[in-house]
Amino acid sequence: FEGNALAWWKVYKQAKGGDAWLITVTWAEFKKLFFLQFFPRAEQERLKREYHSIRQTSTETSTEFMQRFLRLAGFLGAAAGTEEEQAKNF
Repeated sequence: FEGNALAWWKVYKQAKGGDAWLITVTWAEFKKLFFLQFFPRAEQERLKREYHSIRQTSTETSTEFMQRFLRLAGFLGAAAGTEEEQAKNF
């Protein structure tokens, strides 16, 4: 972490119990906390809409499209669906 993310993490971790809490938090829990802090709901909804309506543009290579698709799927996590559901969007 750096900047605002580092400052937030230090304060949040300490408020939760420091290192004792840290060993109990799961990756999924951390990711949810981080996204709630740094990706406002409006931005999350915008990314979700973009993911569900994604189409390759005429100026975009297939590699660029795939990278954009994977980036959006990464932001959405479980909301992006199973691999089979993701394949339908791709």
